[in-house]
Amino acid sequence: MVPSKLKRHLYSSHPSCANKDKQYFKRCLEQNKKQKKFMKPAVTISEKAFEASYHVAKLITCQKKPHTVGETLIKPACREIVRLMLGPNEVKEVNKVSLSADTIKRRIHYMSSDILGTLIKKLLSAKKFALQIDETTDIKNKAQLIAIVRFVDEDFIKEHYLFC
Repeated sequence: MVPSKLKRHLYSSHPSCANKDKQYFKRCLEQNKKQKKFMKPAVTISEKAFEASYHVAKLITCQKKPHTVGETLIKPACREIVRLMLGPNEVKEVNKVSLSADTIKRRIHYMSSDILGTLIKKLLSAKKFALQIDETTDIKNKAQLIAIVRFVDEDFIKEHYLFC
């Protein structure tokens, strides 16, 4: 910001801090940095819970189930199984796994982006590839376009859906 606009913002939006000296703001900045360092370990998710969340997202995708099934069915079922088989103390570990619909959606998006990125890298490194595009109509008489790509990867012919 331009210094004059910054000063006007300070006086109009934060009148209680308008008469403070420069050292006050430097101290506030340092405290904020310390707070961030302190809060980060409390908020981070463990590696095992993170990996488990990805595995469940993959299972949900492979079964073509709604994203909400993780939060409404899978997590409660896991908690009950762990509570009955291992005891109530281990249920706390299961609760660390995030299976909300938004989290599952994000995990699926990251996995699909990674697969597409890997496929593009392999296509770029392949000397030859074939692209097949097919147009068809579905039950509702709407046009569907499918792109299939074939290429040689380590002496094997691979075939992948590029998009549908």
